[in-house]
Amino acid sequence: MTQVTDDARRSRLFWASCMALIATSVAFGVITASMTDFINQYGLSETQAGWIGGASLGGFAIAIIALGVVIEKIGISISIKMAFMCHIFGVMLMTFADGFSQLFMGASIIALGNGCVEAGCNPLVATLYPEDKTVRLNKFHIFWPLGIIVGALFGFWVTQSAAAVPAGEVWTIFGLTAMQAKLAFVLVPTLIYGYLFLGQEIPVTERVSANVSDEEVKESVASPLFLTMLICMGLTATLELAPGRWIETLMGPAMVDANLMSNGGVLVLVYGAALMAILRYFAGDFMKRFSPTGVLFGSVVLGGAGLFAMTYASSAFSIIATATVFYAGVCFLWPTMIGFIAERVPKSGALGLCLMGGVGMLVVGYIAVPGVGALTQHYTAAAIEAGQGEVAASAYGGKMAFRWIAALAIPLALVFHNLNQRYGSRVAVNSNESVAV
Repeated sequence: MTQVTDDARRSRLFWASCMALIATSVAFGVITASMTDFINQYGLSETQAGWIGGASLGGFAIAIIALGVVIEKIGISISIKMAFMCHIFGVMLMTFADGFSQLFMGASIIALGNGCVEAGCNPLVATLYPEDKTVRLNKFHIFWPLGIIVGALFGFWVTQSAAAVPAGEVWTIFGLTAMQAKLAFVLVPTLIYGYLFLGQEIPVTERVSANVSDEEVKESVASPLFLTMLICMGLTATLELAPGRWIETLMGPAMVDANLMSNGGVLVLVYGAALMAILRYFAGDFMKRFSPTGVLFGSVVLGGAGLFAMTYASSAFSIIATATVFYAGVCFLWPTMIGFIAERVPKSGALGLCLMGGVGMLVVGYIAVPGVGALTQHYTAAAIEAGQGEVAASAYGGKMAFRWIAALAIPLALVFHNLNQRYGSRVAVNSNESVAV
């Protein structure tokens, strides 16, 4: 495998990576839009639905961490091929599932595919654009919210269409039920990125081309700076992604209270994803003006405040205003955390990027999302015991769970403020200094 010097080929590989990321986020969007369907159609509890939502993230972590150790030896192309196969098989298993076990297994396999995409495409983009890593990684991650928009809107359209069918009739498209159609939609971007990568020669990573030894990589990922960012990644990923899995459940009742529409909670997710895509497009301007650590500090402050305020939203204006603050806050977190490591600890190589993404998703998938479900269930039960109705109690439970997540912004703000004091005005370099920090 050789380095990419041809602009046309570099552009095709970048767009193929973007389409692969769309496939992962479409899966996120349609599974989020199907959480209520899982509960209603299969008689699952909110905790079981949380485990399905969490598995579709947690399997991501397993794949990306496992691949991070070997990807620079087996090559990025293997990771991409594994992603394609997992997306196809996982979607088929969930589409034709008959209960919790198959839904959980299918979500886990899809997540393995998502992890393969992240494990392969992050170092690929960093390798394609070594002179502009953080900005390019932010632009690459524009396609995460774009995929959520497409997936969530398709899921919303299917839900609304199915609800409009006369009683006694079942809505179908191409022989698929509403829930099956939502899940099968993931196959569209999957087939597209499979075609774009077909026959392409994938370059080796920067670390391989620079002949960085395994010992230097180990020293890099054991450095205090890397370990600090690794811990923070679990918290920032929770703040950004955990609410998204339950946003429809929480904001749906708020939309009804505001006399807007029923089943409209997913539109808040769509709005937030659109805002994230727009802001990530202008990531370069933010990075030049505030530095990556400055952006991270401002992001957690806004994200935490917006999420906390969202739990009090009950009117159209307050729903939009609080969602705007929250999504504007969290939009830069994931790609900037990855980009910061790529620039400040470059000798960590693909392993460093994979560990960052893997730990983030591991915490979200197996701790945060199930935790939100369990907290919601706990506070809902307490509210029912106190005499509240089931709908009001469920809304209260979701709000209380979100407030726990919002509190994570406090320790994160302290850490990023201190990092910004040290690194905010310094230019990242690809030298031993970055590794030794």
